[in-house]
Parts: sequence; C-alpha cells; structure tokens
Amino acid sequence: MRLISLLLLSFLVFSCATRPSEKVSNPLDLYVQGVRLLEQKKHDRAIQQFSLIRENYPFDPISSIASVKLGDAYFAKKDYLLASSVYEDFLRLHPEDENVPYVISRLAACYERLSLSVDRDQANTLKAIEHLTYLKNRFPTSSFAREADQRLARLQEKVADREFYVAEFYFKTRKFNAAIWRLEYLLENFPDYRRTDTVLLYLAQSYRELGNLERAEIYARTLKEKFPNSPYVRSLFRERKRLDLKESPSRAAEGAIRPVRLDVEQIELPPETHPEKKGRTMEAIKVDKRKPVEISSDTMEGLENQRYMVFKGNVVVKQEDLFLLCDELTVFLEEGEDEIKKAIAKGGVKILQGDRVATSKEAIFDNAQGEIVLKGDVVVFSGSDRLRGEEVTYYLDEERVTVKGQKEKRANIIFIPKRE
Repeated sequence: MRLISLLLLSFLVFSCATRPSEKVSNPLDLYVQGVRLLEQKKHDRAIQQFSLIRENYPFDPISSIASVKLGDAYFAKKDYLLASSVYEDFLRLHPEDENVPYVISRLAACYERLSLSVDRDQANTLKAIEHLTYLKNRFPTSSFAREADQRLARLQEKVADREFYVAEFYFKTRKFNAAIWRLEYLLENFPDYRRTDTVLLYLAQSYRELGNLERAEIYARTLKEKFPNSPYVRSLFRERKRLDLKESPSRAAEGAIRPVRLDVEQIELPPETHPEKKGRTMEAIKVDKRKPVEISSDTMEGLENQRYMVFKGNVVVKQEDLFLLCDELTVFLEEGEDEIKKAIAKGGVKILQGDRVATSKEAIFDNAQGEIVLKGDVVVFSGSDRLRGEEVTYYLDEERVTVKGQKEKRANIIFIPKRE
C-alpha cells in the first residue's frame, strides 16, 4: 500500500514539474488578432491582445502602433479616461512618431466626450481646445488639423455658453458688477457668440441699475445698431422710456435717489467697527493666506534655483471665491517652502470676488507685508459703489483701504444709496 502511495506522489510531482509554460505569440500575430477583435467590437479581448504586445515586446517597432490601437480600443469601449491616459503616454514616449497628429486629434476627442454640461466645470472642454489648437499650430498641413476648425468652434461656443450661464445667474440675482465683468469678457473674447444681443441687453440693464446711464446708453445703442430685428430692442427702449418718465423732474424734486460724489487727492477708508453705523465703506477684497492657490496659463517658466515662476498668456488664479486674471504673473516663493511670498500681475488685471470687481494695469500681492497694491487706472466696484484712483492699497490684516490719485487727477469714489 505504501509503495502505491509513493508511486502516485512521484507521478504527481513529475507531471507538475514538466508542465510547459504558456507561450506568448509573436507580436505581429497578437496585433493582427487585436485588430480583428476590435473590428468585431470585442473590445475587452482586443485590449488584452494590444496590452500583451506592450508588456512583452516593448522595444519591438510594432509596440508603438499597438499603443495607439490600445487607446482606440478603450475609446471604442467609451472608456475615455483610460483612452486619454494611453494617448498621453504615447505622446510622451513617441513625440516624433508619424501617428502623433492622429493621437492628438483622438486625445482631444476624449476630452470632448468627458466635457460636462455648461452648469459645471469646463476643464475638459478647455483641454480639448488646447490640444486642437496645438494640432493646428504644430501640424497645419495634416488632414486632422484641417478637420479641427469645426470642432474648435463648437467647443469655444460651449465655453461661451458657460460664461453666459454664470453671467445670467449673477444678473438674475442682482449682482450686477459680477455680471458686467462676465458679460464684457464674453463680448471681448467671443464677438460672434450667438446670444450677443442678450449679452448687450443684460449689460445695458446692469449699468442702468448701477446708475451708470452713460454706459447703459452705449450698450443700448449697440444693441439697436447691430441687432435691429432682435425682440430685445423694442423691450429695452420701452423700459427706458418707462424709467425716464418715472424719474421725471417733478419726481426728482420729491427726493429721487442721486449718487453722492467725494473728490479728494488721497482718501483712506477704514473698516466699519459698528454694525449699527448708517454709513457704508468700500468693502475690501479678502484673501486667506492658508488656503491653496490654483494657477493656470498658456505657458509657465520655472527657475528652481531662483525660487520664482513666470506664467504668461490667459493667466487665471483661483483661491476659493477669489479670481485673478491677467496677461502675465510672476510668483516668488518662500525659501525652502512651496508658499507664495510675493506675486506681481501685469496686463489687463482683473480681480473678482463675489460682487466686488477690481481692474488695473498692475497688481502686487505681498504676503509678508499683508498688502495688495493695485496700480494704473484702478477701478473698484463693490456692490453699487465705485472707486477710482491711480493706486489702491488693501491692508489685509487691518481691513483698511488707501486710495491715491494722480497729480493731474483726483481720487474719486461714488456711493449710491440703496433704494427703499
């Protein structure tokens, strides 16, 4: 009995030891099988074949083509996140490959399909625009570049829809300064937007609500000249006549609301210390040094040894509800830490926080001093109030604002009393 047991055990050991390992087919066979499976819409099996090539034959010439097909298989399976990851890896590893234009086009298509509705973040839409723009600039003669124009127009229209969605929200909630900032950005960056007549209507009505009748009239006339057949033209001018009658001289004598104007060479606006105080001050921009800061731009140059970075082209800085837009931003970092010590923004500077909007030629953020200094044709809106000057300084720790005018100009601030 013992002998039979030993013989059986020996047989099992030898049979296990001599079992041959499973061989992987050659890469060409795997590729042909993968293509055939992809055509048959058997995406998971196709992904398996192309993955075997990348894993077992990484240096074979067919491996790069298999990587492209692997991305295509994920794309056909509608797994756009994994497809984009495969395409990104291909571009990083094979930047000079002849398939690069095709891969860039497919990568943009991934981000197009990952793009969310206009009431949500448009980061993927912007990525698609970025890749299609690069495709046109880098490979202008490619057939994929020639097909990019229509896709770009559609994506840019979606970005414009997003801007309009946010602007309309601010307009309908009576945050007119924030609405104006978004609407004027729309006019400047999307001049062919299909809802431009609505944009002009909202701008005219927003400026009228803020008491700036001159700007309101400019946008009303622009609407009438460019869109004479728009249904908004008649309603806008009918509304204007109604308001003109309402604010007639006889009514003005009874105490119509008028702006209060203060003209001084230098004024200082301290924070309100008593909630029951009847007067109002220009509310300061608020910055929390402890919160993370997100920066995006067209290009970025980083000099590690010098501890500073330069961002150029469509710079957007975001910290919670605070937004900064400019043409160029230089950021200086603390020694030994990844914290911002100082930042200098130049060119078309715009700062947005709630219903507070500030514009200037230059802005300096100094964390060490706890100051924000705006320079050059500074205009600050806070609610319905407006402030102008050549230099405005916010003292963040003290919540205090200082305004300076030019020698030939005076600082100017307008407080518009709220309607009863």
